[in-house]
Amino acid sequence: MKNFERNGNEYKMKPQLGTYIPLVGVFAIMAIVGFVKMPESSFKWWMLGIVIILMISLLRAYFIIDMDRREMRVLKGLLGKEVTVPLESLQGFTIYKLKQYGLITVSVSLLARYRNEEGKEKKVQLAQHYFTKPIQRICNEIDEIIAEDHNR
Repeated sequence: MKNFERNGNEYKMKPQLGTYIPLVGVFAIMAIVGFVKMPESSFKWWMLGIVIILMISLLRAYFIIDMDRREMRVLKGLLGKEVTVPLESLQGFTIYKLKQYGLITVSVSLLARYRNEEGKEKKVQLAQHYFTKPIQRICNEIDEIIAEDHNR
């Protein structure tokens, strides 16, 4: 398991830095440039604020598969709320590619499809990256974790 850490019957996904590192890097460089080249401007404080918000967002996010409770818990983003998906209501996974001009892949997301208590089909984002291969690995590991429990 490359992307998950096991703690008993609970699997927690390691932080996915693929999206955050370039964003934090660009905004940090812009903040440094702001401090050096424009010391009287408020630009540098805005960029520093964005870096702090991105870091808080990264530290808050988690994805846990709890095999004792037979559920997945997901929290994404700065203001997101926790979504709990019982494994029994899980319908499957979708890999969603966002392309610019039909050529350049901008983002690849792993979505879980499930039915909520009212029977409506819902989706929750589990992971995001710039390339398909890391997302496919995460999807395979989730399938392996769930299948391992079925074999017990």
